[in-house]
Amino acid sequence: MILKTLIENQNRLVPAIVEIELIPGIPQIHFLGLPDKVIKESFFRIKAAMKSSGFKFPLSQQVIVNIRPSSLKKSSLGLELAVALGILHLTGQKILCEETQKHLIYGELDLNGGVREPEDLKYFKNMNNDLVLTGNTLHESHQFSRLMDLNSEVLISRNQHSKTILRRPEIGLKQNFSEEEAELIFLMATSGLHTLLAGQAGAGKSFLAKRFISFYSSDETPTHDDWFPFIAPHHSLTAGAFLGGGAELSEGEIEKAENGVLLLDELLEFHSQILESLREPMTGEVLRIARAGRVKEVKPSFQVIATSNFCPCGKWIPGYDFSGCRFGASKCKSYLDRLSGPLADRFGLMYFHKLKRPQRTHSGHAILSRIENWKVLAQNNKPQIDLEMLDSTYSELSGRRQQALVKVAQIFAIEDQAPQIIGKHLKKSESWTVKGFLQLEKGMN
Repeated sequence: MILKTLIENQNRLVPAIVEIELIPGIPQIHFLGLPDKVIKESFFRIKAAMKSSGFKFPLSQQVIVNIRPSSLKKSSLGLELAVALGILHLTGQKILCEETQKHLIYGELDLNGGVREPEDLKYFKNMNNDLVLTGNTLHESHQFSRLMDLNSEVLISRNQHSKTILRRPEIGLKQNFSEEEAELIFLMATSGLHTLLAGQAGAGKSFLAKRFISFYSSDETPTHDDWFPFIAPHHSLTAGAFLGGGAELSEGEIEKAENGVLLLDELLEFHSQILESLREPMTGEVLRIARAGRVKEVKPSFQVIATSNFCPCGKWIPGYDFSGCRFGASKCKSYLDRLSGPLADRFGLMYFHKLKRPQRTHSGHAILSRIENWKVLAQNNKPQIDLEMLDSTYSELSGRRQQALVKVAQIFAIEDQAPQIIGKHLKKSESWTVKGFLQLEKGMN
């Protein structure tokens, strides 16, 4: 018999298949597919729960339970319900209807036959909106079908396929921003371009980056229960933990940020191996991870927001006088060299923060309203550009820099409801997609 369930793998619940068969032999449950000690101990809870509920465990048969995928180490208490129901179905003591067999069956068993919802189920990312069968819970929730105990009937929830209710974080909506910060947030949200926030220490780079999640949105299904993921690893992270891998091909920070935001605070403090490994994922190329004969492919889909001081003194911005620097220009220049040209080229937007900034008078709600209004206009307006004019005027720019320039110019044209991208749109776009990067190329000379 084949049932669907969930298993805990690397601190994450993932769908799995449970194959259950009865063969002659000593009454015992044999778990295949790299089970850990917790799963192996489930035999005693399953047997006690069946006996307390008035059912009989097979006296002259062994229960073979194969858990797929077999290549991953599994840990889970919620597997008990699927195994118990499979045994009852195979022995004819409790026949499962077709609708019940379509569920992901995931629940813990009490020794008296009661069924409980495992604590980790509330964190399950139900990306495919699957039907889930579990047990009783102390939390107020109606999104799963439930089985109170092994003797009761399944209480089918009819609203499991309802659309996920997205709860936009309010951390950014409750703040005010300067005019330039408000413009930058608007462009980040509407373009989806990777963004580099540079400038002086204490000027508000991290403040802005951490509040961007309130304005982020996507046409894709969110991978979190109520909003898109926001992953902010510490710069002491190892390359293996960042990319994922190890003997069991564990999930890395890049995979956790799927369809969300990856914040790299203090970018130049990350290990050089991490910085260079970002180059392919930032362009959307498939990341192929191979460890000990096992291979996993990850299709990156996230927006990178990076913050950084470009010198150890934390003061350098274009035009800064090094006479006040306690480290000296040579040390500051060597620090800036950590950012390679190819990696910088992956960022589409750049903004230099200064300690002396205008007052923050633009509310988060006003910025969000502008973003939503732009999305409505964008549905029916796709401004074009004269490619010959683009090549002749911006021939010195890389292909990626030209793409970022046109993308932001198109955003301004849509907001103006213009049928074509013209010079003023490109000029406005330059200040966000070209100017800062040219200043960065000149360095600290």
